[in-house]
Amino acid sequence: MDNVSGSPPLVLLVDAQQWTSRSIESILRPRGHGVLRAYTGQQALDLVAKASPDAVIVAVQLPDIDGIDLVRKLRESPSVTATTPILMITADPMGRAARLEALGAGAWDILAQPVDPNELVLRMDTFVRAKQATDRTRVESLTDATGFYSVRGILRRAREIGADSIRFDRPMACIALGPHVLGIHEPDGAWSEHFVAEITRRIADGLRSATRISDTIGRLGPGEFVIIAPGTDDGGARRLADRIMEATDQIARERGVDPAQLEELRKLRAGVCAMRASEPITPEDLLLNATMALRRAQADDGAFRVGAYEA
Repeated sequence: MDNVSGSPPLVLLVDAQQWTSRSIESILRPRGHGVLRAYTGQQALDLVAKASPDAVIVAVQLPDIDGIDLVRKLRESPSVTATTPILMITADPMGRAARLEALGAGAWDILAQPVDPNELVLRMDTFVRAKQATDRTRVESLTDATGFYSVRGILRRAREIGADSIRFDRPMACIALGPHVLGIHEPDGAWSEHFVAEITRRIADGLRSATRISDTIGRLGPGEFVIIAPGTDDGGARRLADRIMEATDQIARERGVDPAQLEELRKLRAGVCAMRASEPITPEDLLLNATMALRRAQADDGAFRVGAYEA
């Protein structure tokens, strides 16, 4: 069974007991599943950001974190979509309250050890097939897993909003937003996809809080977003960019994010490009101009946070 990218479906197996891991791996690999092992909760969180598995199997007992708590953290990861199946395995009987807690945390099912090989394969095949069908739909759609528009989707919406702006003689603006330094890294200089994913999620929180219902939000890439703002001139675009950055910082502080993440969030930069109805430009140029302004703001070593496009 192949996934959207054409490679075998990948299962992340999180269990400190090597004999259990080997047993499950021996069941899944012959049926065409790739298996990636993690022995602690932290290893699982690090790997999931890099590998984006098609399914996750989590042991209830782990050395560094309770398995149910790990399921909650996995569900918060941008690399784990709502359709990514997470199963739990346990060697000890689970009471009704514990089972309900696990299901409430985001587990799809709970399997008892020793695992029945046929039951495991059938469940994994069914769950992964459902996820892959959803992934194919998402690839063909205009939005991504976060619910924001893809680049294709944002260009389509920009054309629609641009047509209305010309028709009703109103301005519109595009705002590109991203970190100060391209390629977010942790303080020790090591690149971390998990760190980038967390920064991306925090910026998304600020966008949802500060933008208007009429604004359209899209993803440019890890940590970078674009906003199409109808009825907005250059000054309004600058003010909206400031509000987004202030909201991102405030929400992050309220939620007690990691100090290293907070430092990067305070280095957000934005580029804006406004279009007058009397001088319309193509949606592609509007997006390109805002992105160019963002790149200049990012490269200016912190002299200014919001840059406007200059021809």
